[in-house]
Amino acid sequence: MRTRSLFTVLASAAVLVAPASAGKPVTDGTLSVKDAKGLVQLSSRGSLIGRFERGKVTITDPNPYDARRPTVLGAEQVVYRNAKTTVYSGKDVRIRIGGGLTHVRIEGRGIYLSAVGRGSGLIDGAGSTQAGVFYDGVWSMNDEEYRSLPDDPTRFQLAALRPGD
Repeated sequence: MRTRSLFTVLASAAVLVAPASAGKPVTDGTLSVKDAKGLVQLSSRGSLIGRFERGKVTITDPNPYDARRPTVLGAEQVVYRNAKTTVYSGKDVRIRIGGGLTHVRIEGRGIYLSAVGRGSGLIDGAGSTQAGVFYDGVWSMNDEEYRSLPDDPTRFQLAALRPGD
């Protein structure tokens, strides 16, 4: 008898929880940035590959002693802020990060980036009609159409809805 009533309670709870989570992100999202001039910041758990023509990238690895170390190639200058945060700067810098939680901030021009995972970010183009900079690159989330980088800092969530939502 107790088993049957416990089963009924658990089944009822499952029915109530399912609609509450129906519209929430449950799969990895994708981010693509092409030929950007400005700022791209991402705090996520997943993979990232990218490069920039000129600028700097600040990488904070909350767990710097695990096997998932970021790979940065071509940096002319490397500054270790602390055990978790490193700043790489220069021309033609390439970045590869895979697996764990990482915080990445890229400032510069000629930024190309692809990321897959879950997290949050901030993007801000350097374009300004007053400054005479009209093209500052394009970006896309979850295979949507590419659009110009925003003129003001814009926050986003790196995640995708379940198929059918």
